[in-house]
Amino acid sequence: METSTAQLNLIYFSPTGTTQKIVQSIGRELEIELVNEYNITSSLFSDFKPKISKNSITIIGLPVYGGRLPNNTINKLMSIQSNGTPVVLLVVYGNRDYDDSLLELKDIAVKCGFKIIAAAAFVGEHSLSTKKKPIAENRPDKDDLLKCRNFSLKIKDRYNIFINKDSIMEVIIPGNSPYKERKTPPLLSPETNINTCGQCKVCEDVCPTNAISFKNGIKTDKELCIWCCACVKSCPNNSRSFDNPTINGISNRLFVACKERKEPIFY
Repeated sequence: METSTAQLNLIYFSPTGTTQKIVQSIGRELEIELVNEYNITSSLFSDFKPKISKNSITIIGLPVYGGRLPNNTINKLMSIQSNGTPVVLLVVYGNRDYDDSLLELKDIAVKCGFKIIAAAAFVGEHSLSTKKKPIAENRPDKDDLLKCRNFSLKIKDRYNIFINKDSIMEVIIPGNSPYKERKTPPLLSPETNINTCGQCKVCEDVCPTNAISFKNGIKTDKELCIWCCACVKSCPNNSRSFDNPTINGISNRLFVACKERKEPIFY
């Protein structure tokens, strides 16, 4: 039996489109019929409860924040119902470290009833990357996307083993349990230059936590902001910026520490 008989589900959280690009690239390379694509970035997916069909394979991709999965994605993922169907797990990090995030995703997938056949950690442009202080700038790049193709070939092999033998060797994923402590970030957020803002509300639309509001002026709820910087990267007038001493200090440290290129890792 071949992968052509299967159906494909894509599930991802991707405020700036980086994780989405990698998940979709691997999905295309698998050459399997795409039946469901769930972009759970939007808050509209608060009632996200998909049931995974028996003859399907699922790819789940999430970005890494501080070595962990985005906190606002956990409940969404835990609502997935699978009955022993195969899954491929991906995390995307900004060239620092993915720490315990992939293990965290594995534990969630197991609780949802998935059978893990492959996993990977890819590198994407860091949310705090800027033109002056680039951190994994423009990644995934051509080399990364080529590795997506190579990874898809391994997934096909693993999937065929899975469906023909109804079992597969456990995928060993590094990490620590308990996971790395989830630190509470300072109450900071990107701000808007009202002198150049065109009131297009793109920032409000792309914010995954509904932190931005245009009621009674432009306001950003710092308690809701997850520092994804989707608003900064999507603003057509460059009117959003994350520029303060704390953030500048963090980005400076990352710029220095993350210069050496890291490559995708497959499991």
